[in-house]
Amino acid sequence: MRELLFKNITSENKKRKDLYVSETFDRDGVTTTTQRHSIYIVGACNKFKTLGELAEWKKVAGQKANKRHVFIIKRRDNKLHKDTFICDVVGRFYAVTGFDIYSVAFKHSFEIDFLYIKV
Repeated sequence: MRELLFKNITSENKKRKDLYVSETFDRDGVTTTTQRHSIYIVGACNKFKTLGELAEWKKVAGQKANKRHVFIIKRRDNKLHKDTFICDVVGRFYAVTGFDIYSVAFKHSFEIDFLYIKV
């Protein structure tokens, strides 16, 4: 048996996007569930009038660029016979349209659950 679930949610003000995909399947007594979750949040918007202003901002912003953070977690629950592996990436990037720059924060999460069925 294989089960898929897709969600694509956008906030009313268009500043938050939430994408979610989950897949569950059974094979040889093991139920495996994978979950991919991506969240994007549009933060500050800098509007510039000239290309020179944009270039100056790039020099300043490049010096204090945000780094991405990666978190990896592995859990084992012997009572429930379940193993979980989680990988999260959190960071920020910039999107440019014309002379406008948008700061976008994101979180990407990938989770795998293994549930072992006792025979």
